[in-house]
Amino acid sequence: MYSIGQLSKKTGISIRALRYYDDLGLLKPAKVAESGYRYYSNEEIRLLQHITALKELGFTLASIKELLSEGKDSTNQEQRWMSYLDVELKAIEQERARLDHMEKLLQTAKHALVIKGEFDPEDIFLFIRAVQSPTEIRDHFLAQHFTEREIAIIKKLPDLSSKDPRAMKWAQLIRTVKMHMDEPPSSAVSQQLAAEMMEITMEWFEQDEVLLEKYWTLIRPDEGMDSKVYALDTGVMDHIDRIVDWYLQHGEGAASNDGEDK
Repeated sequence: MYSIGQLSKKTGISIRALRYYDDLGLLKPAKVAESGYRYYSNEEIRLLQHITALKELGFTLASIKELLSEGKDSTNQEQRWMSYLDVELKAIEQERARLDHMEKLLQTAKHALVIKGEFDPEDIFLFIRAVQSPTEIRDHFLAQHFTEREIAIIKKLPDLSSKDPRAMKWAQLIRTVKMHMDEPPSSAVSQQLAAEMMEITMEWFEQDEVLLEKYWTLIRPDEGMDSKVYALDTGVMDHIDRIVDWYLQHGEGAASNDGEDK
């Protein structure tokens, strides 16, 4: 026999919890002395291990009590166990989906903060809509305009809602572009940005210039409309076009030092 203190030390379960289990009728001591001291046998230790295991699986004390109250020979025991396990698995699935959703929102907010340099609460609502948007809409758009090979490439592009390090690289590049939009296309900083833009986009589009141009055209906002891709409004896209066009026309290393075309 073990006293409640000895049982607590042996199992790592607090005395307070053991008393609470007793009050619930979940784990009764094998014997209660006239003095009121509780004593437990090896049978109670096994039962306590069972209770602890079920708690780790996510069962509530009420459900554990209900499960353990049924006799071992109960014809409904297997079905009841299966039912409880299915409920717990479903709860885990829902929690995982919730956490995945939150992770995407936080990753997007993190990249947006890098792009803007400030936290914009209005963007959060935009991100929520984007994350919740049915994938069928995007898939339909892609199927309308691209081949299967092109779609495969596009779906591998960095996503601001992911942990892909390319997403952070893109966010930093767009922020730098926005910071230097007053620079002429021929300036050193503009041409450095154009070179970086060409390098990463050609890599991401697997050196397919035709696909890159088609994609860039299709994501351009319609006149008077919001950006189709976060941070790529008409002004930003026009500036990128100007610095990249100058880069392609004049060649690498042709940037002027005084900011004027030569």
